[in-house]
Amino acid sequence: MSTKNMAVEILFENSDYLIVNKPYDMYINSDDENEKNTVAYQIARCDSHLSTSSQPLHFVQRLDYATSGVLCMAKSRPAAASAGKAFEKRLTRKYYLAIVRGHVGFELADVDYGVGADPETLHSNHKMLARTSSSQTIQVRSAQTRMLLLETGWYQRSPVSVLLLKPITGLSLGSLKKLGRRHQLRVHCNAIGHTILGDYTYSDRSDCSPHRMFLHASRLVLPVDKEVIDVQTKTPYFSDEGFLQHWKSDRVAYPYKTKGDFNDVCDVIDKSYVLGVNYKMYNCTN
Repeated sequence: MSTKNMAVEILFENSDYLIVNKPYDMYINSDDENEKNTVAYQIARCDSHLSTSSQPLHFVQRLDYATSGVLCMAKSRPAAASAGKAFEKRLTRKYYLAIVRGHVGFELADVDYGVGADPETLHSNHKMLARTSSSQTIQVRSAQTRMLLLETGWYQRSPVSVLLLKPITGLSLGSLKKLGRRHQLRVHCNAIGHTILGDYTYSDRSDCSPHRMFLHASRLVLPVDKEVIDVQTKTPYFSDEGFLQHWKSDRVAYPYKTKGDFNDVCDVIDKSYVLGVNYKMYNCTN
């Protein structure tokens, strides 16, 4: 495969899989062969997403246009099926780094809000909605997210928090194709009152001053066949001058900016219970 434009960094490649670091504000693929702002076009050929391609790419996961980070593709249908089973059986582990508005009132939180289509936006921007109350009548699917506070600070003199996010349950890619886009992490952050910094859609189009949405897929652990693929990116925000000129740190709860430290906080969020932390559960009974 050609690597004509290295704006999309290749993190891992073998005979079955290609894992890249997707930039923010880039599509995964497009039916329009003239659209060049896609992962498929940048790392291979502009028709790589089509079944008629001689070098097709099979996306086994999705990232939103505004989300950056680890993205896995398979080079064959059997490899895609193997990875798809791992995702469907929830054998994979995905870790995201988010900066959210406000200083959160917890160190560790579990958000257990079902997510479904917002009926008021079905014919416009297709927003999703969290079912935060048993009185809501929207149709939802189960979705759980765990959140760990890493650091608090200030962005443009407004309070923000750096969180590690781990989706515990959610839809498989097959379900996503049937039911449409599903912004689980963005919806859950918004539902607890801490919208992701720069999330234009879930801030009701008010958070437009940041140059990007601050949600990054930092690490993917994917068990396939007899191999466990573990891919991690560098922390992107603190090498971004557009962010640093507006950022001021307040308190670091856990170091996380090196590879080793990030692996350590992943171990923390993986635990079923963390002794001595300020824990909060969000669910429909609250």
